[in-house]
Amino acid sequence: MEWRNKIFAMLLALLLFSFSPVYAFASEIENPAPISITSGLVFDEDGQDATFDSSRMVYGEAVPYSQISVTICGKDGDGDMQEEYSEDLEVGSLGIFSMSLPLELGTNYIELTVNCQNFDEAIYHFEVKRKPLKVKDELKSMVALPGSIKNIK
Repeated sequence: MEWRNKIFAMLLALLLFSFSPVYAFASEIENPAPISITSGLVFDEDGQDATFDSSRMVYGEAVPYSQISVTICGKDGDGDMQEEYSEDLEVGSLGIFSMSLPLELGTNYIELTVNCQNFDEAIYHFEVKRKPLKVKDELKSMVALPGSIKNIK
């Protein structure tokens, strides 16, 4: 009878441990370094931003003297990420910054990292797809007139 109680106690302990929350390797950012991008990149946009331009001007605000690091990567022929551009800058005393990011043809994966005193490091990811000018010229030459499409039955 005593061994049944021990087995029951072990099964109950095992059940409680299996339903307990696990926080292994989970480090949450409680106080991210603040940044506001006013032009050039959009935080809430799902998917890719498209452009025909060879560079993108980014303007924004952050805590004065924050460190901002930007890395732009693209995929090579094998699908592996390859770093194409990297820049570090320090935000001025007014808390305003601007930078010009070069864009390669195809999808540019942009990682923006913000560091400043009394805040946790914050990392943001963006995607900008640069399309060839040939596509822009083709779009310009297209004519769309309302009602010009025939009804197909």
